[in-house]
Amino acid sequence: MKNILTLFAFFLCSVSVMGQISDQEKNALVDLYRATNGTEWTSSWDLSDSPTNWKGVTIINNKVIAISLKDNNLNGEIPESIGNLANLSVLDLHNNRLIGTLPNNISSLRSLKKLDLSLNNLGGTLPAQITSLNNLQYLDIFFNNFYGSLPANIGNLKNLKRLNLSGNAFDGRLPQSIVKMTKLKEVYLSSNNFSGSIPDGIAALTSLKKFNIFDNRFNGNFPSDLTALQLEELSISENNFNAASIVALNEK
Repeated sequence: MKNILTLFAFFLCSVSVMGQISDQEKNALVDLYRATNGTEWTSSWDLSDSPTNWKGVTIINNKVIAISLKDNNLNGEIPESIGNLANLSVLDLHNNRLIGTLPNNISSLRSLKKLDLSLNNLGGTLPAQITSLNNLQYLDIFFNNFYGSLPANIGNLKNLKRLNLSGNAFDGRLPQSIVKMTKLKEVYLSSNNFSGSIPDGIAALTSLKKFNIFDNRFNGNFPSDLTALQLEELSISENNFNAASIVALNEK
């Protein structure tokens, strides 16, 4: 019996250790809770309970690897300490009431693969630091209040598969560096204020399946060689492309 009790105690201790995260990571989660009015969330957290029981938080090997709090009535700003979650691979805060800007130290989330902040009230410019997220595959920030030009070196996001910036107020030219993002499958830029011509070499994005840029101010000739990619979706209306290039496109 003594051996059984000893084994049971060891098991409980092991489970407790496996459920621990660092104080730094726990504090970052608590900061998010407090900064976004956690007591009013649709599914709130009991801060006296273990973070392993907090809805939307995934912990593996004592590290926070995912936060999924979409449709949860978060109301407030994303705290700077979010950057302390160095092992985070998913940050999904889709469809809440977030305000403010993206924290500059979001660049510390080097393991991040999915960032979904769509359908909020976030604003400001897209910080250049975001281009250091080399593992990012999905960047969804549609229907917010972001504005300004995209970082010139956005092409550094070479693992990106989906770029969805629709429904903001971005302007300026589409950076030439986008042609380096050869893993892109979906590009959604509709309902912004982008202008200028489509970057030369866009047809090099051979993985591209959906290219949606309607309702902007793009001009010049639309690149006819883009049609060679056998796109599943191409939406370019409500821009200022040369009419002749559009006619030629329709004839293909």
